[in-house]
Amino acid sequence: MNIIIKLKAIIITFMLIIAVMVIQSCSDSNKEQGDTKPEEENHSEEKETSEVALTDDQIKLMGIESEKLALENISGYIKVNGEVVINPDQESKIGSIIPGRIRKVYVKEGSYVRAGQTLAVIENPQLIDVQVEYINSKNEYEYSKREYERQLKLNSDNIGSKKTLNEFESKYKKALADYKTLEEKLSSYKISKNRFDNIYEDTVANLQRYYSITAPISGNVIERNVSVGQYVEPSADMFHIINTATVFVDLNVFEQDLPYVSAGQKVILDVSVDPYQVYEGQIVFVNKVFDDEKRTVKVRVAINNKNEKLLPNMFVSAKIYIKQESVLAVPISAIETEGESKYIFVKTREVKEIEEHDEHTEGENPEGETKEPENTEHKHEMAVVFKKVIVNTGISDDKFIQIFPIDELKSGEEIVIKGTFYLKSEMKKGELNDEHGH
Repeated sequence: MNIIIKLKAIIITFMLIIAVMVIQSCSDSNKEQGDTKPEEENHSEEKETSEVALTDDQIKLMGIESEKLALENISGYIKVNGEVVINPDQESKIGSIIPGRIRKVYVKEGSYVRAGQTLAVIENPQLIDVQVEYINSKNEYEYSKREYERQLKLNSDNIGSKKTLNEFESKYKKALADYKTLEEKLSSYKISKNRFDNIYEDTVANLQRYYSITAPISGNVIERNVSVGQYVEPSADMFHIINTATVFVDLNVFEQDLPYVSAGQKVILDVSVDPYQVYEGQIVFVNKVFDDEKRTVKVRVAINNKNEKLLPNMFVSAKIYIKQESVLAVPISAIETEGESKYIFVKTREVKEIEEHDEHTEGENPEGETKEPENTEHKHEMAVVFKKVIVNTGISDDKFIQIFPIDELKSGEEIVIKGTFYLKSEMKKGELNDEHGH
């Protein structure tokens, strides 16, 4: 019995010892995690590196070349975007000046028509009334003219009275005014007055009750809104014609490029639907209204569109060619991009000392015993610092591009023109090393 009691006591004691060890182990683990937490937080912090240091040997190995920043004479272009719009002088919406019923339609949508070509014919009995008024007015005018001339002759012979002459003169002037008014009205209805030159013929046979709708411009019918038998009012648009042999392109020019843009400059379009055709035009005007939302000004260009592949509302890109300007510029090869940002590398006058680690590998000593790694040797070399500078870009040609540095650049500073890719890679490596070093 005593043996059993002693065994139970030993087991309980052993279990207590194990419990204490487990608790102690958890406590140490939590402490260790607590100590490493700031390190993990620091490790998660990103550090952006904006410079990289290279030795002369590294610069030579990477083929990095630089030259002094300077003004360059650029006779280049500005890249812009825009859209095709109809030339207002080559667009016409056609209606009738009188109401009437459609008797004939000669064209359909898509038809090409020439200026003066008849599109449709309208019947209106009121046309007969206008012509009858004209005939009566013409007769009255010719009669009053003869009488007035007769009174003039009598008066010159001292036969007629002055009062009678004045009366006939007044009648003549009124008849002339009425006649001219109806003559203009007849002309607006496209009825020739020559039809009524001989009033002794059967004028009724010459009366016209139809009115022709004709095309005021040459072009394509893009809308036809009437059919035979339809009654139309003067307010109705019967046909819509456009001519796209010449079109306008409205380009959006950013405010920093406006000083280089003026009327008369050459513009060449880049059109995706017709990439092998050169579309060349000239700026016809620069708008005086600034678009505050887009930060642009509309610039209108007239384009010859003989093959008519440029269609209204089509988006295009364009190059506005500028006269030679002396601007701060770098070779195009000097520009690197990252997202929407553009930047260059500046070779600064700053140098810094960097360490190169040279560790000996473990081996055997002359006695054949394995030796531990020797102490690391530290080599110190001087390195040139290259700095990343954010820039905006402007006009360009085939070699150079204008820059607007965000940070001020000193006169004569050296810009990397070759090997920027390697500098970019080294800079990225530096960012990764900084992250892992925490």
